[in-house]
Amino acid sequence: MTNTHAAVVDADRYTVSRTVVVNAPGPKVWRALTDPAHIARWFGQTARIDRLEVGARGSFGWEGHGEFPLEVTEVDEPTTFAYRWQNRPGDLEFDRATEVRFTLVAEGESTVLTVVETGFDRIGDDEETRLGGLESNRQGWNAELDELVAYLEGVAA
Repeated sequence: MTNTHAAVVDADRYTVSRTVVVNAPGPKVWRALTDPAHIARWFGQTARIDRLEVGARGSFGWEGHGEFPLEVTEVDEPTTFAYRWQNRPGDLEFDRATEVRFTLVAEGESTVLTVVETGFDRIGDDEETRLGGLESNRQGWNAELDELVAYLEGVAA
């Protein structure tokens, strides 16, 4: 059984977080978060990461929406993976991008996975843009992490 908590907007109002318990070991969850072949099975339709190291570039793509650029900002296998990305296709504007940080903690045969996305205060010059991006991504992480759990618990990643 999967234990999930609804995504919440943290007190600083520009942060989204969600924690799920995945009935899969840490290495399997790590691969699903960092290997483009696995990422494209639960997060968009395409994924590219040049290398699994800080400074590497890549993108995630959704049919009908385009390719969204990213830059890896942290890799500490098997516990932490982070990247900056932006909520629109085009060249990455690092200073206007949010940061997504995944942390993995083993819990018996399962893994506690937390995603925290920060920086919505950077994505636009007006509050409507910032809060709109935050709400869109909050809803997105609810759906995408559900897909990740289903993928990991249903296949051999």
